[in-house]
Amino acid sequence: MTQYSFIKNLNRLLKHQLLNVGCLALLLCLPSSIYALEIEEVIWGFGNQSTQQKMIPLSLLLSNNTPEVFDEVMLLNRQQFNGSKVGAPLIRKVYLTPYSSKWVQFYPYIIDQGQNNWSLNWGPASIYSRKISSRRNVSPANENATRNPSRIILTSLDALSRSGSHFKQFPEELFPPSVTATDSLAEVILDHVPKRWEAARRSSFMDWLYQGGVLHLLPDSSGANLIFSSTMNELNAPFQYFRVGAGLVIRHAGKLKELNKEKLLLEIEKVHAMELAGIDVSQPLKEKKKKRNTNNQTNNDYQFGDTNIGFLQKLSDMTRPEHNWVMIYLMTFVYIFVIYPGCYLFNKRQKGYRNSLLFLFVAVALFSTIFWGIGKRGYGETTTMNSLIIAQPLQDGQYDLTCWINSFVTDGAEYQFSAMGEGVIFTTAQETEKIRGRIFNGVGGGFVVDIPPFSDRRFMYRIKSPYQRQDFEVIDYKIEKDSILDALAILVGSPLPENITRIQVLHGRVLYDLKQSKEEGNTLLVLGKKRSPLSAWRSYLDSDTLTAPRFSYGDEEQEPSKIYESLYERLVLKKLNIEKRRHLNNFTGDLSRLQLFIYCDLPDEFKLKTDVQGAQQGRVLFANELALPGKKNDSKNE
Repeated sequence: MTQYSFIKNLNRLLKHQLLNVGCLALLLCLPSSIYALEIEEVIWGFGNQSTQQKMIPLSLLLSNNTPEVFDEVMLLNRQQFNGSKVGAPLIRKVYLTPYSSKWVQFYPYIIDQGQNNWSLNWGPASIYSRKISSRRNVSPANENATRNPSRIILTSLDALSRSGSHFKQFPEELFPPSVTATDSLAEVILDHVPKRWEAARRSSFMDWLYQGGVLHLLPDSSGANLIFSSTMNELNAPFQYFRVGAGLVIRHAGKLKELNKEKLLLEIEKVHAMELAGIDVSQPLKEKKKKRNTNNQTNNDYQFGDTNIGFLQKLSDMTRPEHNWVMIYLMTFVYIFVIYPGCYLFNKRQKGYRNSLLFLFVAVALFSTIFWGIGKRGYGETTTMNSLIIAQPLQDGQYDLTCWINSFVTDGAEYQFSAMGEGVIFTTAQETEKIRGRIFNGVGGGFVVDIPPFSDRRFMYRIKSPYQRQDFEVIDYKIEKDSILDALAILVGSPLPENITRIQVLHGRVLYDLKQSKEEGNTLLVLGKKRSPLSAWRSYLDSDTLTAPRFSYGDEEQEPSKIYESLYERLVLKKLNIEKRRHLNNFTGDLSRLQLFIYCDLPDEFKLKTDVQGAQQGRVLFANELALPGKKNDSKNE
């Protein structure tokens, strides 16, 4: 071995040793937080079911296994297959005492099961992380399980697992403190009074029930009805079944192990049959509802894309620029000519290269400014926020809002968005683009995001917001034997929203236009001239009505008001949870109740609080559920 080879091998060995020593020193210098946090348990949604196209609670049991306090800001990031982060992170401050554990909840938006990988990050530059993944490779047979809301039984965290139960269990202590996080929950079974619920969780549970949840009540260990107090005392009604708003409460005799999914569905059908028996509906119509054929309804039902993302795309289309393409193309050719042969001819006349570089720099700067000026003219140089909202009434003058927003700005900056109300949950509903922003959900929540000049940012949010109560009462109706609503009168006991564009009511599977009428000083909503079957809206469920890009030229460009009007049908279908043609075929509606839809301009109470200096415009779909009064038997059920 030559002296040169020996020295070369010695240098290589020293480099490896120094690298190992450096890595060891780095590990010793790192704070204990790199290994302090452990995720002991993960619960997706309610009962480990991450329902698609919903904002769900993600419950994490975090443990601090060190003698030091863990006090960090934690970020929940959505990841793609390659590990890259997309969307904006959900941020929450976490404090853990030494050797302690704590449940922490985030509220992520689930797009699909195929890309449902997340990471929990903290520390300087978020260098520490833990991966969180839900179930993947969902088979077509189980596809409905990822889209349908959950059915659970509420239990205590320290209670033993219910042996013999046919239902998924969910800790009552983890029930979300706001109704805005309960979209993925359909039915709850309760055999005890939750003792550890504070006022926020009690209110959230009653709000969930009021807007259409189903609650199954079992007797206590002694066989007596459960006794609720405070804001839940409505559940003490001594009836076999009763309504709380649009929600349904059913009492069951027997024990939990005697119940299964089929028995619960049968009880719900019995209640609907009893409600139907108390109103003025002909018997043939009742039999027709029972015999609806649901066979062969899964064919040709493929749908591409997310409905929520489709709404955001439509809002973005409203700020689609009308550029002066003739000028852009002309200046492009001039720019190419200046670069070559312009730069080449200029350089031949010069003795040095410095003037040529200066010429090139000036040309690039000049044409960049020209293109920037021409491009921004295409947007009219106006900052605008467009929005869509579905508003469902709750108790005490509150509304549960689902909102889609697109904010276009002409001045690039970091902007803040928040809203008036409780339980705000923001999401970018993004699966491809990483967004420079931060999302803070819950009390005092908001969305902070960087928006470049002459660009837009789309996002969604859910919130419980105050608004003037809308009071409606069905005072008269007549239903013909062929299922046609022949007459209807709804008494309006409060001021209607301003700038109403459409009022419709859904009964069964038929939509009826309504008009305002004045009688004896009262405002009534009565039937108009037009009605249409819900099946006529089948074409609105095609994927390309929302998600396909819109190419338009000249006079084909639609005004925002026309785009808003075109989205009415799809908003109604969204409210009815009809996402596919199969859902439309299976939809029967509750013949004992009406769905009242009012489509109007965005009221000031629902506008976002933001530092974006621009006009906010949009539409709101108010969705009210009304009970038809009994005409044959008004007595209470025993």
